[in-house]
Amino acid sequence: MFRMTRLEAKRSVAPALLLVLAVLARIFLWMDVQQWAASWTSLVYSLRSTAWICLPVVLAAAIWHGGRERRSAVSELFAATPRPGPVRLLPALVVVAGAAVVAVAAVIGWSVVIVSGNATFSDGGWPLGLAVGLLAVVAVALLGLGIGRVAPAPVAAPLGAVLLFLVLAVAQIRDGRPANRLVDTVLPMLPVTDDFHRVLPSLSAGQAVWLTALGVTGVLLAVAGTTRARVLAAAPAVVGLALGSLVAPSGAIVPESRATELVCAPEDGRVCVTRVHRAALPDLLPPARKVLDAFAAVPGGPTRVQEDPVSWMLDDGRAAGGAVDTGTVRIELPYRTQQGGIRWEPDTVVDLVAQHAVVDLGCFSDERGWTRASDASRAVSAVLLGTPADRLGPVARAAHDTLRALPDGERYRRIGEARKAGLACQDPLAAVTGDVATGEGAGR
Repeated sequence: MFRMTRLEAKRSVAPALLLVLAVLARIFLWMDVQQWAASWTSLVYSLRSTAWICLPVVLAAAIWHGGRERRSAVSELFAATPRPGPVRLLPALVVVAGAAVVAVAAVIGWSVVIVSGNATFSDGGWPLGLAVGLLAVVAVALLGLGIGRVAPAPVAAPLGAVLLFLVLAVAQIRDGRPANRLVDTVLPMLPVTDDFHRVLPSLSAGQAVWLTALGVTGVLLAVAGTTRARVLAAAPAVVGLALGSLVAPSGAIVPESRATELVCAPEDGRVCVTRVHRAALPDLLPPARKVLDAFAAVPGGPTRVQEDPVSWMLDDGRAAGGAVDTGTVRIELPYRTQQGGIRWEPDTVVDLVAQHAVVDLGCFSDERGWTRASDASRAVSAVLLGTPADRLGPVARAAHDTLRALPDGERYRRIGEARKAGLACQDPLAAVTGDVATGEGAGR
């Protein structure tokens, strides 16, 4: 059996499949490396998202390999050998599926090494998520071999790849998460998530049931000798889909409270980040303290900078009508990784913290309100931080000049009023310029 498997590997599409699949997965993961290189949750999501390009390649190679006997008109010759059909087909199944698994596993190993050196939190569910991704590769490879045995035409391989690519690509670009358990179970990708949420393990379990059944269907198609047997081969896939959708949860994404626990600077506790982004704290400290010191003379100014764990994508936001905590600057970190760690330009972080210290840009849904709030925050930041005003737009420059012309006490009072307005979804620019009577709110 070992000799047959070795010969099968040499004369099959396995070497080419291994190389092409590994290169494709590596390229597409590297294009998004800044998003996942310090997060286990993001790694699993990104790896599973490569299914839209990797699985069609696996399917095409498997279909082509499965149909080679009938294309070469040697099916009857091989059928006359004393070995049973399933035994004769076993090397092909092992070699093609094994090549695909080795390629993807190598990319997974590379990415796990990167994340393990940077991640500061894990919910423990990432091995299951990655294992189900490998199972998807095996299932599609086996299904492709079965399809190739049934439909050996040369056009079957490219047609199957194109159809699968279109289905997965459309699913990948859908806005929001799949709407029901059936769709969640069928798709090899995971619903959209972030570092503050996790995918329930029961979804991966349901997908594993479905993918295992799909692989069984592929094997049964490969060994089926009659039309009736080929029709019955679809039964495991149907049953697996039904069982998998029952195992999968109705809501696959849930908040991860452990990831959003706050970790504060040990020196004074004025700057805090979430546990999952703990590695970002040293880079955030100097810019955050610079902004807090600049706002120290403002009445009711901020005394604390804190990463906001509320997800704009998956959470409903803070409760409407709740009290506004003007003493805390809540920011959404521009979470990126470069060269194995989290890096930002300090000026970028200063601007980000200063902007959130003045306004809550999430309040302003219309373009005019957002523009006025942004101009107000830029003007205030330039005045307090002493940054050059020549980069400001005309409106922000006029507001800056207005503040600079005021006595210190009045200037800080107006900035304090602007903060109250900007954080309460009102017009901060009117408070800066002193035109409160005509200022228009632009809140939600």
